[in-house]
Amino acid sequence: MYLTVKFEGGLAEQHKIPAYDGTKSLEGLTRSILIVSNFLVEGRVRRREFGNVPLTFNLVAQQPGSFESIFEVAYGAAVMGGPVVGGLAAGVAGNLLTDLLKVVYQRVCGTAHEEVPQRVLDLEAQRPGDVAALVEAAEPAIRLGHNVINHGVININIQQATNAAPQQLAELTPATKAYVWENAINNGVRLKLFSIGSFNANQGTGRAFDLEEGRSIPFELMSDADRQTIETLLASISQYTRRRRLGDNLASAVALQYTSVDALDGRIKKIRILKARTDMNQI
Repeated sequence: MYLTVKFEGGLAEQHKIPAYDGTKSLEGLTRSILIVSNFLVEGRVRRREFGNVPLTFNLVAQQPGSFESIFEVAYGAAVMGGPVVGGLAAGVAGNLLTDLLKVVYQRVCGTAHEEVPQRVLDLEAQRPGDVAALVEAAEPAIRLGHNVINHGVININIQQATNAAPQQLAELTPATKAYVWENAINNGVRLKLFSIGSFNANQGTGRAFDLEEGRSIPFELMSDADRQTIETLLASISQYTRRRRLGDNLASAVALQYTSVDALDGRIKKIRILKARTDMNQI
């Protein structure tokens, strides 16, 4: 599989980019792609030490044009027997990689408005919390990937190169840079109904579906959350999974008391759960 990373606007139109900011952006984008690619091989979220990962990841060429780099990603026998896509054909593994890259970039950059691909939904059902952990791990790298935007380059497009038209995986823009780079801590305590879609017990993180806004939001469980909070989250996940996989109509909504980390435009980027109960009247 070949991926292209194309810098557009500004100096890139002269077929060059600022050396320091540009290479920092390439470093971040390279790391983010490796984090997602390696997850399919090892079945765990690796944040560092990518020098000996069991996959092929090469920078193949710099193409003429605005400023375009081509990356080669290839899976050997290791991924075919791996814990995530064991038994799948190489093409299916590649499709899962592109789907995962789309979802990870969308969730980090605040552009997750499209329907989640079925392959990723299946993965989230089979390995609850892993995709949320993957998004959290990739966020610093994607933030670094924005480094050159507004500093010599306007946009960065990441695509899968195909024989037909390239498939768009992500677009980094001044708007996504503002979303990723700038946070506003909102310590106002609020109460609202959510449905818990995933939870990583090791990290204390996951995703909650906002029933009012109709979107999935990452969450962090506060370290002093009580036992009933954890039991409530787990019960919601179980009901959410039954509804998605079996068509059961069990209510998965739970009341969350939370604070948040917001984007500067007021959008919630992450909620920090203080308490969870099955009913608002219990909080």
